[in-house]
Amino acid sequence: MDNEIDRILDRVITESMQKRGRTAIDNLLAPVRDTLSRRVFPDVGLSDSQIEWLLNILSSMDTDKDTGAARVGEREARVASGLVSRLAFDFNHGVGRSGQLSAAQPKAVGASLMQQIADSVAHDALRKLGLPNTVGTLITPVSTGMAIGLTMSSLRRELGVKHVLYPRIDHLSPSRGIALAGLHEDVIATKLDGDAVVGNIEELKKRASTTKGCAILATTTFFPPRKSDPVKEISKIAAECDVPLVINNAYGVQSDGIMASIRSAIDAGRVDAIVQSGDKNFLCPVGSSIITSPDSKVLAWISETYAGRATAAPIVQTLAALLSLGLARYTELRKEQVDNKRYLEGRMTEIAGEIEQRVLDVPNPVSVAMTLDGLDANEIGARLYNSRVTGPRSVSLGSFGSCIEDYPHSYIVMNAAIGSTRNDVEKATTKFFKEVRPKK
Repeated sequence: MDNEIDRILDRVITESMQKRGRTAIDNLLAPVRDTLSRRVFPDVGLSDSQIEWLLNILSSMDTDKDTGAARVGEREARVASGLVSRLAFDFNHGVGRSGQLSAAQPKAVGASLMQQIADSVAHDALRKLGLPNTVGTLITPVSTGMAIGLTMSSLRRELGVKHVLYPRIDHLSPSRGIALAGLHEDVIATKLDGDAVVGNIEELKKRASTTKGCAILATTTFFPPRKSDPVKEISKIAAECDVPLVINNAYGVQSDGIMASIRSAIDAGRVDAIVQSGDKNFLCPVGSSIITSPDSKVLAWISETYAGRATAAPIVQTLAALLSLGLARYTELRKEQVDNKRYLEGRMTEIAGEIEQRVLDVPNPVSVAMTLDGLDANEIGARLYNSRVTGPRSVSLGSFGSCIEDYPHSYIVMNAAIGSTRNDVEKATTKFFKEVRPKK
């Protein structure tokens, strides 16, 4: 490519202009070359044109771009229109092979390389963002619940797991993943600790030591009043009882504190896999999860569990998001998230004081919960939705969502996750106060 560029420039312009033009091209291509060679999470994000250049180069390597090829197979990346092709950035052959998600595909040289780059960039990102004691990463083209299902299914096949010990979380996706893997979900009851709902770790330890063929699914991030599971303590139980531990870290990458707790858990005991959401952490469309582990063979097991080839779209979208963000911008977004969370907590405390309610005392990196005692939580949630406020969770007294039987409050949860703006928080809390303030 470099020699061809030099020849083109040499034919049409003066030497001084050639040097200036070459400088511009080199500046454009340098991050692309660096991504192809080092495959790391960049310090400074790439521009859209640089990412497009990279992806165009890679997708052009697949056999469906070879105009001289005679394509007679039943699956030859034939697509109905250019628009359909562009939806997957022309990676029409998908990724993986039958029986292994991360295997190279002969017809998809570029897609296979793209997938390897994506996994490497994602792993470097997780290492730089708090998990240096992991050995590899696998981006899956499925969201968090399905990724948990893949992970548990691999543990069933390789380690004979039959039961999953799961400190109660009122969320259907992980439970569906456990069921999909053909495993029995053994719910560990929770208990109250002040306002917080916490897992019963004593019961978990007892069950881990007496249940044959079990694994543990712990959770770092959920909505208040549920508190994060103490993953360091649980990892010690997993090591002592010789049972695998999977951590659902759905939106925890954005939190320094959550990532530090997982890092400590890996060092202190046994952690087999950590599952992260692509969209919740790295601002890409819904559809991918990022699984990392301190054990390379566990990642290989998970890769070998995926049935058939997979769409490349969620993987290339996650790669593009990572390259666009870069470490510097992600670090800044993390700081903004912390500031917005603090601002949200202040706003909710003010509103609570105005209407004789209170903010629940439950630590959470993203969310703030406020009591709605004596109010109709469901009606308030519906009115907020109709007033164009998306994302809050309104839970009535004793309803599903509190992660415990008979939680003593109705409440609402507001969030200030990564990517949210101060303006989002301001508008949402202003509209919320309008709905709950006493009518004159």
